[in-house]
Amino acid sequence: MKAMVCTAFGAPQALRLADIEMPAPAADEVLVRISASSVNFADLLMVAGQYQVKPPLPFVPGLEFVGEVTAIGAAVTRWRIGDRVMGAPAWGAFAEAVAVGQDRIFAVPDGMSDAVAAGFTIAYGTAAYALLVRGSLQAGDTLLVTGAGGGVGMAAIAIARRIGARVIAAIGSPAKAQAVREQGADEVVDSSQSDWGAALKRLTGGTGVDMLLDNVGGEVFNQALRGTARMGRVLVVGFAGGSMPRIPSEYLLVKNLTVHGVGFGGAIASSPEMARDTLERLASLHRQRPFEAHVATTFALAEVPQALALLGSRQAIGKLLIRVAA
Repeated sequence: MKAMVCTAFGAPQALRLADIEMPAPAADEVLVRISASSVNFADLLMVAGQYQVKPPLPFVPGLEFVGEVTAIGAAVTRWRIGDRVMGAPAWGAFAEAVAVGQDRIFAVPDGMSDAVAAGFTIAYGTAAYALLVRGSLQAGDTLLVTGAGGGVGMAAIAIARRIGARVIAAIGSPAKAQAVREQGADEVVDSSQSDWGAALKRLTGGTGVDMLLDNVGGEVFNQALRGTARMGRVLVVGFAGGSMPRIPSEYLLVKNLTVHGVGFGGAIASSPEMARDTLERLASLHRQRPFEAHVATTFALAEVPQALALLGSRQAIGKLLIRVAA
């Protein structure tokens, strides 16, 4: 089969499309023929050797997909050949097929397109895990999303609006303003401007936001933290800005803030039933009002390096999709 292979940690341009042996599923695994894969910031980190999970070289990157079950292991009870599934392997989704544990795949809701399903497990799953499980977002809350133009950011806006929260979207460039408004953001602030914290204060009447979902880190996080209300909840999702902030404990004390780490990939591995419940809550929201695909660009499997480079530039608006099969 065709697969994008990483033979040395570094820049995505070093990845190469290769013919490798089709994997055989172990007893508790299924083999999935992949239709489409989604590109995530963690893929970029993994290829660079900077992710918390460091696969043995060579390996096939790619953290989420949608496809069809074509073979099952002897101990598999949950799935049948022909099932349409989406999932999150530890790696391996930038390929024509992947062998994945039966607990790391999920049924695709009826009527959901490949474009949505390919990014549902990680992007939507992470946003739902952050907002619904870790942060307990409620109707009437004011939510600030940093990095709002990315996959998790756009998903968080869509989920929050369905719950009835007010959403302030922080974007890194004015070009992303229209997209986040179309997704449902009530207000938009440009976090590339040095005074954007003043705009945030004005939009909240000086009280701050009830919840912060941060995808960026660095100084963006620092300013967003200062714009969080007393008794607020802070959700740390990622560090797309490249810098991991250090949170002053005295600030948490004075404002009575709670901080939650959000790693949905780890939750899938350690608590598969909780992950399944989270995605079922998402599927319920989808049935009430279908999520729409916000795909910035679609790439062929051979173009994974270009997709990762575009993601790293932070110019993409929405998800980047790898179309594996016609």
